[in-house]
Amino acid sequence: MSRSVTVHALELQRGSFRLGPVSFTVPAGGRLAIVGPSGSGKTSLLRCLAGLERASSGTIDIGGEPVAGPALHVPPDRRHLGLVFQDGALWPQMTARQHLQFAAPGLSHAAARELLLRTGLGDKADARPATLSGGEAQRLGLCRALAPAPEVLLLDEPLRSVDVHQRDGIVLLLRTLADERNLTTILVTHDRDEALALATDLVVMRDGKVVEQGPAAELLQRPRTAFTAAFLRGAACLPTTATGGGRLATPFGVFDRPPGGDGDLRLVLLPGDVQLGKPGHLPTGRILSVLPDERGFRLRVAFADQLVETTSDTAPAVGTEVPLALRAAPRFLPWHPAPTP
Repeated sequence: MSRSVTVHALELQRGSFRLGPVSFTVPAGGRLAIVGPSGSGKTSLLRCLAGLERASSGTIDIGGEPVAGPALHVPPDRRHLGLVFQDGALWPQMTARQHLQFAAPGLSHAAARELLLRTGLGDKADARPATLSGGEAQRLGLCRALAPAPEVLLLDEPLRSVDVHQRDGIVLLLRTLADERNLTTILVTHDRDEALALATDLVVMRDGKVVEQGPAAELLQRPRTAFTAAFLRGAACLPTTATGGGRLATPFGVFDRPPGGDGDLRLVLLPGDVQLGKPGHLPTGRILSVLPDERGFRLRVAFADQLVETTSDTAPAVGTEVPLALRAAPRFLPWHPAPTP
């Protein structure tokens, strides 16, 4: 069984840091990733969902039941949640089996063994955390969260301490277990690939504010802000200067401001938007790396204090200055979302 999660106008004030307002709904069995750089408020939001921190205002409902709001704070152990911490947060004196039985009193040896087997820890039942690798410790943290059969699973950067070569296996395990149990899953991460592998919907955050939210495929294909394009697609976002007459100056020339384009507009260059040009009156960049791919070579080029990606049939030397040109009409997006009315 799983439960929906609804957050409405949630805000948290802690010293000079302000989170929110944040609003979203995750349907029962849905998978949401809250993404953004360090310091954007992702973990603070997850702690409010878990009941580890009290929001300053707003409400949280789980399965249609209020758990946080004005004069209301349901403690964590009554929210039917499982929480996986980014550092494992394991108890050093307990064996793997004891972790599960402490989290779920009454869990049988057979049930504990089955869960450990499913997560690749079948031979670690009597092992203590000090003897586990980073990947094994994180899988044990996941086991402990799943042992009480939660209706919502919260994941706080679960792969942060895991070696790169182990991440794909744990991502697959997380997806498999969440699907089997039809678990409502909310993931916090600063890793774009991790978010896209686990979630169908995204909330993009920066400096405590929601920049964009919606289906992952939609935000990838049609980002509404330059920040989202940079974070999810690796876009370079170059500042522009208004020249009067509704025009914008960029390193590639002066262009008309797009209809309805207000605020701090950036020239957004997705990988492949720039091509090598012919020497002349074009801006230049310096090649930082050259990698082979199926169509030739992929180049990373330092340009206007940022990195752009393009391709080439040949492999120019690293450090070479090369002229750059746009492949198509420029794409302008605001850096920040429009202010909420």
